[in-house]
Order: sequence, then structure tokens, then C-alpha cells
Amino acid sequence: MNKRDLKNLKTVVSSVIKPLSERNRDIIARRFGLQNGKRETLESIGQSYGITRERVRQIEESTLAQLSKTTSENREVARYATNVKEILNKEGGIMREKDLFTTFSGTEKYDTTNASLSFLLTLNRELMKVDENDHFYAYWASDQKKADMLHSVVATLTTALEKHADVISEEELRSFAVRNGIFNGSDFSDRHVTTLLAVSKDISKNIFGEVGLVSWPEVKPKGVRDKAYLIMKKEGKPKHFGDIARLINAASFNDRKGVNTQTVHNELIKDSRFVLVGRGMYALAEWGYKSGTVKEVLVDILRNASKPLPKADLVARVMNARMVKENTILLNLQDSSHFVRNEDGTYTLRKA
Repeated sequence: MNKRDLKNLKTVVSSVIKPLSERNRDIIARRFGLQNGKRETLESIGQSYGITRERVRQIEESTLAQLSKTTSENREVARYATNVKEILNKEGGIMREKDLFTTFSGTEKYDTTNASLSFLLTLNRELMKVDENDHFYAYWASDQKKADMLHSVVATLTTALEKHADVISEEELRSFAVRNGIFNGSDFSDRHVTTLLAVSKDISKNIFGEVGLVSWPEVKPKGVRDKAYLIMKKEGKPKHFGDIARLINAASFNDRKGVNTQTVHNELIKDSRFVLVGRGMYALAEWGYKSGTVKEVLVDILRNASKPLPKADLVARVMNARMVKENTILLNLQDSSHFVRNEDGTYTLRKA
């Protein structure tokens, strides 16, 4: 939209609301923020007129219905609605409001220009706005069918992700949905996948482009521990707490202050998701690593073994559970108060 059209937009809005009574015109202007880009609540407007918020809502609703009829053949109003329809259709019929504003006016900010656009679009009987709620950011749809389709896909995809219980790459999202029968019989495109991630509050992607539920720490980490968990899952191997701190600070978490190295160590040692497997080395418990001293790990392995274990097997199992040198394991096995070396070279626990 060129500068001339953007400037003309406010003139069109002024001509549309001019025939209204002074009170109704003021209520509409304040509800949409037409004068200053700041939308006012029903309650605040009601207080200024000494009427209830419900009465303000009724006035707003009836006034918009009236204006919708009187502007149905207004060419200027129709021109802006047509322009937005074209923008929406290029994006698959659905667009987050702030993204629509950016495309239309060059800024996502709710200023007087975007307020004027929002007002005119509200008068259109085809376009549909979904206000921000617990599950969606505010968005516009080319029609009710597109909005219903989006809500259905998000609901079923959320359930599928809950069952999957792990993040997937954004590139795999569509194939994942197809495998789970989510897109069957719909015209949901790859463009809609991007839109879904933009408007949904329940499904999002992390800094590595992996998609999952917002409630998962792998998607929306809330503190040092969650950020470390996400970093560790991405790395896939044990890391020193100093390296973990460095990786957290290098990642795009949008933190104003970097995380302190010692803070990482202090936080991870208190979290059961992490296991200290060597000097300053942490692993994820879900990888099979065990906490405790080498001797404690040996005792645990032998206690759960169905038969005596040879030295090589014990060494391999301990090294899978802890990051230690082989000699350290062999030295611990020499503790005759805990371990018995059998004639065939296997080891068992000494009975109490």
C-alpha cells in the first residue's frame, strides 16, 4: 500500500463515522483507537458516560451493524477490503494480525493507521477477525471456513504432539500431521503450517526450529535449567557446565544478561533431569547415565544383574553410566568389602 493510500485511509474512516451521533462516534473511535492508536475497554468508556459496560457493548455492536450496511457499496471501503483479501489469499487465507499490519502499512504497531484498517475490515461481512484468547494470538481470516479449519487442525495436532511427546523439525511437521491423519480431506498447505505456528499459543518452535507444545521446556524454556536441558538435548552428549553456560549465552534466547557459569553448575546439580557424570561433566538422566560414585554405580549394576558379570562387561556398563577412566573402575573393583572376584573372573557383590 503506497503512502497516498495510507494517508487516504484515515480520510475514508472519518467520512464513514461522520454521520453517527457524537456519542456513538466517540465510542467507536475510542474502542478502535482511531484518534491515538490506543483501544479503550468497555468499562472505561462506560464510566466516562455513566453507563454500564454492557450498554457500551450494545451501542458498539448496533453501530457497527449499521455502518456495515451503509458502507456495503462504498467503493473506497471496498478497495481496502479487497487489498487485504489479496494479502490474506497469498498467505493461505489466514494471517496473524500484527503480520497483516506489517504487510499493509509497514509496521506491526497498533497505530492510528492500523487502527483505521482494523475498523474498516470489521465492517466487511466476509473477512473475519479472531480476537486474542488463551489459545490464539489475534488473527484475520478470509472467511469462517478458514478459521474453523485452523482451529480444528491446531486441536488435533496438539493431541498428536502430546502422544508423540517429543519435538519435531519444522520441515517434518506437515508429514507428521499427514501421518496422523490431521490434514486428510483439507486444503491445509505448507503456507498454513507457517501461519499455524504464528497464531497458535499452544504450538510453537524453539530456537533450533523444532516444533512442539509451548508447555514443553524444549520449546519455551523458562529458566537456566530448562535452557540447559534444551541445549543438552541438542548437543546429544555430556558437556562440562562451563561449556553449557557458553552455549546458553551463544544461543538466541533473547536474554538481556548472560548466564553465569557457576549458576549453571548450581542449578543443574539440583535438577533430577541432569546427572553429574564426571568432574564438572553433566549428562541427561534420560540417556541412561547414573549419579553417585563409581563404587555406587558398580554396586547398583551388580545388584540388578541376574548373574555374575565379567570385568569387561562391568567396565563397559560403568563407562556407559559415568565418564571415568577404566583404571578408576578397576581400582574400585579391588574393594573386597563390596565385591567378590570369582574363580572364572566374574564379579558379584559380597553378601552382608
